[in-house]
Amino acid sequence: MASCADPDARAHILGDHRLAAAFATPSGRWQLRCWATETHFYQPEAQLWQDDEAGVCVIHGLVWRMRDDGAELLDAAAVASLLARPGDRLPADVGGEYAIARLYRDGSLTAFSDQAGLHQLFRGAAGQPVLSNRASLVAACLGDEAPDPAAQAWLAAIGYRVGTATAFASVSQIGQGSRLIIDAAGAREQGDPLRALGLGSLRGWSAAHVDDLERGIAQACAAIGLGIPGEGPVDLPITGGKDSRVILALCLSMGLRDRLRLFTRGYEGHPDVITSRLIAEALGLPHRREPPHGSDEPAFWTSERFFGKLAAQAWQTDAMVGGWDLILGQSTGRETLVSGHMGEVLKAYSKKALPEGPLDPVSMVRLQAPFDPMGVLLPDARAALESELRKQMAEARAAGALEADLPDLFYYRNRLPNWLGAIRAIKSFERQPVVPLGAPALLGLAFRLLPEERARELLHYQIIERAAPELLPLPFALQSWHAALGEDVPRPAPILPAPGAPPVFGNWQFSLNHNASIRAALAALIDGAPDLTLWTSVDRAVLLDRLRTRRFDMFDAISLLGIVIAFLHEAGLAVPMRLGEERGCEEQAIALSELAELPKVDGYLDAVVEEEDLLRFDGWAFCAAWPGAQPAIEIRVGGQVLAVAAASNDRPDLIPHGMGDGRHGFSIAVARDLLRPLVDDCGQVEVMLTPFEGDYEIARRVVRP
Repeated sequence: MASCADPDARAHILGDHRLAAAFATPSGRWQLRCWATETHFYQPEAQLWQDDEAGVCVIHGLVWRMRDDGAELLDAAAVASLLARPGDRLPADVGGEYAIARLYRDGSLTAFSDQAGLHQLFRGAAGQPVLSNRASLVAACLGDEAPDPAAQAWLAAIGYRVGTATAFASVSQIGQGSRLIIDAAGAREQGDPLRALGLGSLRGWSAAHVDDLERGIAQACAAIGLGIPGEGPVDLPITGGKDSRVILALCLSMGLRDRLRLFTRGYEGHPDVITSRLIAEALGLPHRREPPHGSDEPAFWTSERFFGKLAAQAWQTDAMVGGWDLILGQSTGRETLVSGHMGEVLKAYSKKALPEGPLDPVSMVRLQAPFDPMGVLLPDARAALESELRKQMAEARAAGALEADLPDLFYYRNRLPNWLGAIRAIKSFERQPVVPLGAPALLGLAFRLLPEERARELLHYQIIERAAPELLPLPFALQSWHAALGEDVPRPAPILPAPGAPPVFGNWQFSLNHNASIRAALAALIDGAPDLTLWTSVDRAVLLDRLRTRRFDMFDAISLLGIVIAFLHEAGLAVPMRLGEERGCEEQAIALSELAELPKVDGYLDAVVEEEDLLRFDGWAFCAAWPGAQPAIEIRVGGQVLAVAAASNDRPDLIPHGMGDGRHGFSIAVARDLLRPLVDDCGQVEVMLTPFEGDYEIARRVVRP
């Protein structure tokens, strides 16, 4: 790559091994800069191969090749030998998640990612000979960090990017299934990823595909073998869905039953947790539940924590993905995880019925999630996004895709490389994943099926039937096997949420609803930055109105958290936080409390209800300046917080008093056992109700626990 000032400042890891070198060729001089860490699969030096007579090869991720006895791990030297001459390609039996750059002695360079594009690579958009797996490093080398409004608009529309535009107008992502070639003729990309999917060939499941399926199962098992350490216990994530069930079936087929330790992340009563326990009991396997985000308690974040973490993500990901998933790396590691990701490619991502006639771009996206759910895009920006989608859809139709293929192709071509790929760009340094369902032969089968066969989850059924048929009759969370698979296929009743269980979705993200100070601080930031490129895509006035009046559901929050990432990045508020640094993002958090006056929350305590083991405090709370919020309320005794809950209960009696739709009631339960140690000499305790992140009370009551 070209040289740039202080490249170490752009690296998002503190590598175990750093290398700066120059490589002279007949075509010119290349500058090489590498930061490597020890991973589950490779020592740092195994990820870089350099030979003065033959060139350079750099790999990132995991590269393996099938052998008779399983998968063989390929290091940079082995990959270089497979790509010995310009124009060479990896054999068809090579799999994994990887990014590869091969520089030849003549000065030409070839770079590409795995088939799905899960490890991102970036280049100069105008053909400059610069390559990196970090977009901001390319922009810095080019001396042009101007933002790209198209990429920003996608974050606002759906929370992740579409296509190859990046947060920088000067930088382009190498396309999924494409190879970047830089030589004397310039820089160009080659490849036709749609052709590789076999859309124009004979479609539909037949006996001719059985060998491909068996080969795919063998490849998937080989990948699992790479990801399982030693001879000890194997922690395997399990949910109530079909992807993790397939991984479990493959593990059982490999004779790993006695080593498996199943675990599920989720709330008690969540269908995934219930289903996973049933599976473990049926198989006689141990199972544990891990609370989401480390705690079963609802997460209410302060504005400082909220902006601190999102500002760190904006820096680590170069604003390449929205903040809903909080893609944030804390440290480097040497662990691995067998993941069911990529299973969505083998089945229809959306089970919704298609409208009649040709799909238009917005309706196609809406089969999976709302398009611009908050309605904040300006007309020209919205039209540009629709045009980009329309072009992708036309390309797919020309390659032989059916209308029902289009939503699945959208997922494969955009969500995988631009959402899951953004996660991999950070999280793979903490725990290197193995994705067995991304085995080359299985990916090759996915789009040779008819769309309705994917919708029936035919490949999932076929794999489990071959690998561990005892799993077929065990129930799933919220779903079952499709009736069209046949009369002999078991259809266990779906597991539904337990009564009173927490909602399926929602945690810290809904701090947007429950902490009005976040809205106030964000509005103050937006007011102070009226000239950003972002406002050529997003209607600033509409966004400010949404912040004041709207209660955000999951899809609204995905949109808003995409805008927050784009805003923090362009406004220069991103906070550097390298993986491997000992300090956390809270120590570097942006102090926003002074940007806006703390919003005033009014409230009232209607009653204290005595129950056997607890006291319940019922009332209402409302923030008139930010009526879209449902403020969180705390129970405090002597400054100690004993409980917190959102004022989100339905209270129709509040509507005549100007409190929106009335959903501003609270009911906060406190265990008597928490209160009893705090009583005074009279056996009483004074309880104070305060707004979350507030230093004033809205009610006070003396109770006898």
